Amino acid sequence: MKINIDVVALSHCDVRDYWKEYTAEAMGKQLTFVPEPENVKDPYAVRAREGSLHIGYVAASDLDMFYQALKGSGKKRLRGTVVESFPEPALLIVECEVDGVDWDYDPFSDKPYENWHYEGISLMPQKLQKLQDLADDLTDELEAPVSDSTRKRVLSLTKQLVETNPFDMSREMTRTRYRIERLLSEREDPELRELTTRLRQQKGLLMSHDSRNEVARYLFIELPTKLRQKGFEQSHYTYDNRLDQLEALLHAFPFQLYDKFQNDPVDFLREVYYNHVPRHPLFQLLSGIILMILKGRTHVLKWGKEGDTEPLEQIKALGNPQPQKGPTGPLFTPQTEPYWQALEEAGFVGKDRRLLHETTRQQAAYIAEAFADKLKLKAKFKYFQELWGIRNLAQEKWIRQEKGVNPSRHREIDEIFE
Repeated sequence: MKINIDVVALSHCDVRDYWKEYTAEAMGKQLTFVPEPENVKDPYAVRAREGSLHIGYVAASDLDMFYQALKGSGKKRLRGTVVESFPEPALLIVECEVDGVDWDYDPFSDKPYENWHYEGISLMPQKLQKLQDLADDLTDELEAPVSDSTRKRVLSLTKQLVETNPFDMSREMTRTRYRIERLLSEREDPELRELTTRLRQQKGLLMSHDSRNEVARYLFIELPTKLRQKGFEQSHYTYDNRLDQLEALLHAFPFQLYDKFQNDPVDFLREVYYNHVPRHPLFQLLSGIILMILKGRTHVLKWGKEGDTEPLEQIKALGNPQPQKGPTGPLFTPQTEPYWQALEEAGFVGKDRRLLHETTRQQAAYIAEAFADKLKLKAKFKYFQELWGIRNLAQEKWIRQEKGVNPSRHREIDEIFE
């Protein structure tokens, strides 16, 4: 049977000085694939060579297929012919004829993760959590009978995958990429073929510095910033009494990946990819890192290229947030504080002095009017509408007067402002 194997990283090997010219003339070249168990970065790496010339490496997403074919054919190496090439980013597609494929063989070991488990809060964004669902839905559509409706769904899902898949460096997503590419390559649809090409070209870009830098900024700066803005400290139990224990767990993560994060978050992502980390422990590790960033427990030494110090300052600032100024204005003075405390104890407002979900518009208008009368405010509803994000509270007053019906719990409100 015949299988296709993709070769990447040409710009880092023996043809790095002329990789564009090499890919342009690569059609028909005979390549040999040799495993490199001694490779320091990735013991599963497979070198692609033409004679003694080191051309590149088998794409990480194709390693399962390579080792399954190696096992099924009982060989120590494979040979194939370049049948397609892309100049930038450099990518070669090599067709290999093999005696068999052991589809059940799993070349990767989960043993390093058997005794590791993170006991902190999960902070992974939905964008990453749902990415596997997106890939699974796309796979189901690609395996369904072809129709106009399935074609539209396949196009939509593939476009989403192209945009988001670089953010998931887990072993599962790497495997899923290969399966989806194989299924897409069986379609004759020109638009789908173009998307398949883009997915394949991402293999050459996935671990480029620019791509890793973008993902690192999202995970370790943008995401923690959003959590901070949403009131992370107030909305989550943040394990303050167990930070030492949790950080010790992170240091114990296989392959010293937490230490490598602190050395350089951008390079850390390459280490994750080349160690083929499974999604579950990877997401736990990332959640722990984000928590440590927000708690000011990380000590990042370097960020990507030399001289890029802005991200280091941003991470440092996330761990040492400036105390926020309390709300100001006529509603927030020493005189008003006892009333706010009473409203909070009664369950009308929270600590931030905003309305709780259970408080109705009618109750809000009644509180605002009573509070304004107590403070002798001319604009009775203006400040409360701005604070609570409600409009037309005066209208609620008119409706109440017209109907002659006070809101529920009005006597409790009256007692607060007596």
